[in-house]
Amino acid sequence: MGKNKNIFKTDYLIIGNSAAGLSAAENIRKNDKNRAISVLTREKYSNYSKPLIPYYLAGSLDPGSLYFKKRNFYTENSIDLKTSENVVFVSSSDNIVLTESGSQYLYNKLLIASGGRPIMPQIKVIEKTGKSYSLGEAMNSVNGIFTLTTLDDAIRIRKHINEYSVKTASILGGGLIGLKAAEALLELHLSINVIELSDKLLSASFDKTASDIFSEVIKASGSSIYCGQTIDEIYVENNSITAYKLSSGKKITSNLLIVAVGVLPDVEYLKNSEIKTDGGIITDCSMKTSAGNIYAAGDVVKSQDVLSASERNMAIWPIAVKQGAVAGANMSGASAAYSGGFLMNSVEILGMPVISLGLSSIDNEDSTQDLKVYKAYDMGRKIYRKIVIRQNRIIGAILIGAIERAGIYCGLINNNVDVAEIGQNIVKEDFGLIQLPADYRKHLVVGEGIEV
Repeated sequence: MGKNKNIFKTDYLIIGNSAAGLSAAENIRKNDKNRAISVLTREKYSNYSKPLIPYYLAGSLDPGSLYFKKRNFYTENSIDLKTSENVVFVSSSDNIVLTESGSQYLYNKLLIASGGRPIMPQIKVIEKTGKSYSLGEAMNSVNGIFTLTTLDDAIRIRKHINEYSVKTASILGGGLIGLKAAEALLELHLSINVIELSDKLLSASFDKTASDIFSEVIKASGSSIYCGQTIDEIYVENNSITAYKLSSGKKITSNLLIVAVGVLPDVEYLKNSEIKTDGGIITDCSMKTSAGNIYAAGDVVKSQDVLSASERNMAIWPIAVKQGAVAGANMSGASAAYSGGFLMNSVEILGMPVISLGLSSIDNEDSTQDLKVYKAYDMGRKIYRKIVIRQNRIIGAILIGAIERAGIYCGLINNNVDVAEIGQNIVKEDFGLIQLPADYRKHLVVGEGIEV
């Protein structure tokens, strides 16, 4: 870190320029029209929607379509955006944030919404000369190895595919980021190899049936899936990846590898800040951290999963927006509480859409008196519906092929509706509003609509 070259003072300082950070800024400005708001981002862009990155990679969206806030959002709300500012230290006792460029930011209230960073597995990278080093070191120096969590990642991957006329790509990780990468690469008509340590794809959300459906669709495109395996060694020649070896011993030629084994909360720079972390920043329901005037929101925090009754990191866009709104309201003098949330994922592979909600990976063998799992599977049409019910309330769902009723299931979870009378009908193709309890149908007509 260089010498301090700039000192800035602001009332509200926000680290992070994505869903949580900008939701907070917007809500601060609703309550406080005058005091200064500054937003720091390590990226060079004003803002973009991270869930849309794979669609840019696939070529179905241009960069201008990625903005989730208008370009004039910052000027309209008198927000001072500082791009390419990577935070390296937070002094909670002195109300100072330091950045890699040497700048100091003095704040009255701080929101940490710095999101996550890709997990880098321990894999040995071996050059033809015999020299070896870690995958983490290779990420910045070896051509053809990428992550896919930022727009710059997608830009670099597109450039690499075009420059080297890539026909086959490999993805380490069959979770959500890995499947989103697969979705984009298959749209580009590449064949892919997916390597997943678990025995099934998207293991946090899928059961074996859902995984098998997707595996069949991917394999039918001429691609391969290696579940229950990882990469042991990566081989490099002339500063470019040439091949890798699976834990089974199988060697696969490759000039494009996307590392997508997951994301961890970006909290390294908070080590000496007195802010409590435990697999994410700890907050209360107002999104306040252990340091009085510091709040946190989004992928960087550990928050309540209302379905598992546990604290966990839930890195999804809608939760980040809600938490940011709560933090922004409380920072600016209003009162709001975050009541928890649950995981929701959606992906589409080669025209096959899937939505998973809540604790969807629970399977029949987990069934008890309190826990029921209903399934309906039309093998010919590749339509699969699975609903997990605990104590007569839906706690999980998987919808593949026909996802139109996702909003209804989501509403039933959100509103904790008793579905005891519906029974097996809950997974039937004609399940709809008419089968719902009368009181809940009335709520849908006169109350708020369901968010999908």
